Amino acid sequence: MEGAEAILKKTRVLSFPAVEKFRPRKKYRAEALDEKIRRERTRREARLLSRAKAAGVICPIVYEVSDFAIRMKFLEGKMLYHALRSRPIKPSEIASAARILAALHSLDVVHGDFTPANLMGTKDGMAVIDFGLGCISGDIEDKGTDVVTMKKALGKQGGAFAHAYLRAGGKQSIVMMAHRIESRARYMERG
Repeated sequence: MEGAEAILKKTRVLSFPAVEKFRPRKKYRAEALDEKIRRERTRREARLLSRAKAAGVICPIVYEVSDFAIRMKFLEGKMLYHALRSRPIKPSEIASAARILAALHSLDVVHGDFTPANLMGTKDGMAVIDFGLGCISGDIEDKGTDVVTMKKALGKQGGAFAHAYLRAGGKQSIVMMAHRIESRARYMERG
């Protein structure tokens, strides 16, 4: 499967089912710069997955990291985004997503693309994948952007997500920042 940033393929590490996420060269960038960017993004994503595990979040276990690829545990499950095509999101799913984000933020992990497209239901509970746009940051605006991204993705249920995030231990200052970010966006849309 090919995305904007990477190519995913099923593989095995020892006897375990795995996924390899490979970042191919972008020909529009100078070669040395491209290698630096791909190497840094690959290492950063591996670190973020490790921190997410430390936060108690279900996510792929990293098996191997090379310059431009990560081999990680293959998670069996159904993407939340696909499930929501045929039904509305359940309150339990909103609560699970909120718990994940609050746990990530407690260790300064910013996902960068926290939406139903990067959440999946597994036999162990809801998991989060694809930290390719993430970073480690204590900045409340970065964390507020994660909240805004999910709120926008959930539409009418976005407000319920923000409340669930607070109940899960997310900070009020982050939700307030999310409101400020949304206000700026509304101002930009009118202007």
